[in-house]
Amino acid sequence: MSSLRTVVETLVPEGDGFIIEAPGVWAQGRTLYGGITAALAHEAIRRSHEGLGPLRSAQFAFIGPAAGKLRFTSSLLRRGKSSALIASDCFNEEGPAARALFVFGNGRDSKVTHDFLAMPGVPAAAMCNPFRKEGGAAPRGFWNNFETRLASGGRLFDKEATRPEFAVWTRFLDTGGADATTALLAIADCLPPAAMVLFPQPAPISTMTWTVDVARVPRSLDGWHLLWASSEQAADGYSLQNMAMWNEAGELLAVGRQAIAIFA
Repeated sequence: MSSLRTVVETLVPEGDGFIIEAPGVWAQGRTLYGGITAALAHEAIRRSHEGLGPLRSAQFAFIGPAAGKLRFTSSLLRRGKSSALIASDCFNEEGPAARALFVFGNGRDSKVTHDFLAMPGVPAAAMCNPFRKEGGAAPRGFWNNFETRLASGGRLFDKEATRPEFAVWTRFLDTGGADATTALLAIADCLPPAAMVLFPQPAPISTMTWTVDVARVPRSLDGWHLLWASSEQAADGYSLQNMAMWNEAGELLAVGRQAIAIFA
């Protein structure tokens, strides 16, 4: 296990971009999982473009395996008085691995304020059992950088479950003081797809697209966060799911959607 900041600091400038050797301890099979790819893309952007406001939204298309030597580049598409749109690409040694669009925007006075997406009423993390195997019992890879507790819903491959949905308390074992937005992207995509609750047996999956809209970024991503996901439809080897994330105080941090290829 290595801290998130330790991994991020191995991203170094080269030419018009940044390079990194994909860290195996943050991998999922033959590729980095989507959240750390997104986090590294954000880290490359924040080092390349000054004066950006908070991240408001990001869209990711995962094209090929993020493995081996990776290169991250970015280009400013538009910058206005309060917002900036920046495109980002990740390449492996064979070609494109991911493409993203980041939207940053400074806050402004508004008469419209509401928050209707309340955190589900679930037990505190200390009252919940582990969601997946942890420590020495866990498979090698990115999972060993997190601790999880099942708050509600089904487990993976749950024959008794009636709905492919779960809410899981999740926290980093060690952020190392990484940038809070970078950490938010890394943790928001760390759970398996909710459709796996109804898988009859283990099978490969591959996230194709992920959209994340950010409600607020806390000063730190240390501590527990409740991650909720629900597969709304699955057919023909694809699943569509809805996602949300809250902190322990019940404040909404982000919402998201994913399209996932499933091979079960």
